[in-house]
Amino acid sequence: MSQELVKVTAPKALSIPPDEAAAVQEAFAINIASGTVSEFDLPRIKVMSGAALWLIPSLEGDETVPKIEGVIVFSRDARVYYASKDAGNVPPDCSSTDGITGIVQGKPGDVKYGGACQACPMSRWDSAQDGGGGQACKQVKQLFFLRGDSMFPEVVSLPPTSVKAARQFLVKLTTQGIPYYGALVAIELEKAQNAAGKPYGRASMKFLRRLSPDEQARAVEFHQMCQQFAGRVHTGTAADAAE
Repeated sequence: MSQELVKVTAPKALSIPPDEAAAVQEAFAINIASGTVSEFDLPRIKVMSGAALWLIPSLEGDETVPKIEGVIVFSRDARVYYASKDAGNVPPDCSSTDGITGIVQGKPGDVKYGGACQACPMSRWDSAQDGGGGQACKQVKQLFFLRGDSMFPEVVSLPPTSVKAARQFLVKLTTQGIPYYGALVAIELEKAQNAAGKPYGRASMKFLRRLSPDEQARAVEFHQMCQQFAGRVHTGTAADAAE
């Protein structure tokens, strides 16, 4: 590993003094864990439609970058199903926050969709409405990502075309005995095309360095905070599962 990579700076939140870290945890408990902040309020980093660029929300407006660096403090597999492919920025008709059990939105008692994802017809290959051989209920991966000067993780939504690569990367970390919250990583976007010739960005994850013991101890605190909150975070929108 090159000396240049070893010197990559970890997110600011992992190196702040203990009193500032305690203040962040208190703010989390008051503003987020208590329910004051809703699932739709968390900053979300998405792949820009038709381009190999990340779309990042900021105070000055959205910005685009080809690569993001930081620490994954929580990771989960999810599923998203929309009856209409043009649903827009609305909750899905059915979703799963663990990729195992689906929950139908606004249709209590409806057993047509929902329940065991593996047995659901919408999760079968060739069930997609576009006829491309994919799944109508898309597999997505959400990473709670701590980066830069942010004091709280942002949600990075990986579309179906990037899920396999993300899983393979996490397995590689596991073979080295490194928990995902113990590594500083870069997530780049590579140019690709789907079967219809439409361009999109496919995520490629790279290991930069292990966190120091102090940095990882702070990352574990964020991991535990996100575990408390993740169940209330929305699985995404139709745009998140577009590619």
